[in-house]
Amino acid sequence: MNPQSFEKYVAGIYEKEGYDVTVTPYSGDYGVDVIAEKGGERIAVQVKQYGCSTRKVNRQMVMELHGAAAYAGCNKAVIATNGDVLPDAVEVARKIGVEIRYIDSEPGLRPVIDAYKKSYKPAAAPESKKPVSGVDYSAAFREIWDKYVKPLEGKTLLNDKGRKNTILKVDDGGIKRITSTGNVGKIDIEPFKMAVIKLLRDGYITRSEINDNYSKRASSGIVLILSQVPMFELVERPLALRLRKK
Repeated sequence: MNPQSFEKYVAGIYEKEGYDVTVTPYSGDYGVDVIAEKGGERIAVQVKQYGCSTRKVNRQMVMELHGAAAYAGCNKAVIATNGDVLPDAVEVARKIGVEIRYIDSEPGLRPVIDAYKKSYKPAAAPESKKPVSGVDYSAAFREIWDKYVKPLEGKTLLNDKGRKNTILKVDDGGIKRITSTGNVGKIDIEPFKMAVIKLLRDGYITRSEINDNYSKRASSGIVLILSQVPMFELVERPLALRLRKK
C-alpha cells in the first residue's frame, strides 16, 4: 500500500464511523491529509505510514499538526499511523490535545512485524573520539554555525554519490539550498542544533536519529553539511556523523 492508498484507507475508516470525509490534495495540504466532519466536530487527520520502517512519529510532527489543524479550521487533530510513536511525542500530544490513533492496515502481518521489531538490534556505533563534556552546548553550536556553516553560503557540495547540493543562503533561521534533485528547499536551524549537540555530547549521530526528530526528511542534507565541519567526519553503514579523532 503506497502513501496515497494509505490515506484513502484511513479516510475509509472515518467514513465507516459516520463522518463526512475529504482527502486533501497530496501536495500543499499544510500537513492535513484528511478532514473528517460529523455534527459539530471537524477533525484534521495527518496520516503517517511508518509501519515496517525505522521512522517514528516525533514531537515536531505533533506540534506542526496542532498548528495545521487550527489553520484548517478544525477543532480536533489526530495523527493516524501504523508505525511507532516516540515517548516525548506521546507526552506532547497529551499536553496539547492531539490524538494519536494506531491504524492496523495489514492485520495478518502484525505478528511478523512485531517479531521483527523485537529481534532487531541496531548496529553498534563505530568507535569515536570521547564525547565533549563540561561545555555550554548551545554556545558551542553557535560558534560552529557561525564559523563553519555560514561560510558555506554560495558553495556547491557533493554527497557520497557525487550529487550536488548548492547552498543558496545560510542565516539564523536555517539553510536554503538546491537539492541533488534540483528542487529548492529549506532546512530549519533546529535539526542542525540537535545534531551538533548530540555529536558533542555523545560523539555520534545517525541519519535515522535525525529523521526521528525532524519531520521534513532532510537528514541527508544535514549530514552532508555538517560533514564540512572539521571536527566531524562521515561514516557509513549506517550513514552517520561522529566526532573526528585527533
